[in-house]
Amino acid sequence: MGLKKIKIDDGISCIQETGVANFMRCNIWHVKGRDFDLIIDTGMGINPLKEWVMKETERPIKAIGTHSHFDHAGSLHEFSCRLGHRAEAAAFASGGRAETMYRGGWTKIEIVNPNEHPDFATETFSVKPAPLTGYLDEGDILDLGDRAFQILHLPGHSPGSIGLYDIKNKTLFSGDAIYNGVLLDTHPHSDKKVYRETMKRLQKLDAEVIHAGHEPSFGKKQMQKVIHKYLNGNNIMSDPVTWFKEISQKGRDPYCDQHW
Repeated sequence: MGLKKIKIDDGISCIQETGVANFMRCNIWHVKGRDFDLIIDTGMGINPLKEWVMKETERPIKAIGTHSHFDHAGSLHEFSCRLGHRAEAAAFASGGRAETMYRGGWTKIEIVNPNEHPDFATETFSVKPAPLTGYLDEGDILDLGDRAFQILHLPGHSPGSIGLYDIKNKTLFSGDAIYNGVLLDTHPHSDKKVYRETMKRLQKLDAEVIHAGHEPSFGKKQMQKVIHKYLNGNNIMSDPVTWFKEISQKGRDPYCDQHW
């Protein structure tokens, strides 16, 4: 219990924290490279991540924060190389609760299963400070030696949201810019107008596989459907408390494993 691995292929695995509500369970991506590995996002930090990852590789690790939200930045502090967008550098550096968007409705629902994590307390949960050691911005290239990623600045969900695009393999690691679920544009630092422009950009992107910040991976056709719904004013979560209540009323287990 604590962490589990979903193997995608020989070079990519998805690590997930168990006992976290499935709609908030961050996909922690481990991408293996010839010269170094990437960890893309780090979950809530309720279980030590680096120690677990180091059992899987002997290469240096660069940890990437696609954005600074609490469900993605919880274990970033464990890594010595921490990269993200300058627009959210202050939030990464300060950690805490409000800066990482652990506020409002998110503090009023059981994101973490009390049966699996009885020591977790909503009142005291906080993200540890993780000052960035370097910045990533539009057009930057991360070359792992045997594969390379172009950085895409994809703001809207948050001001510093980034994606990592493998042009050769047409693969996008999208963070929370897009995933196959109900999208969020209501955080205090979200910008709906900017988000629409990001969606229009993603519509034109030649990506065949999308490894997102939440939910199982999906393809180009489904990405177009998600974008179309959003641009037409649908598929948007307005309130997490209402969303969580609706799941419970439908009799769905919010902590069950999703089908990959």
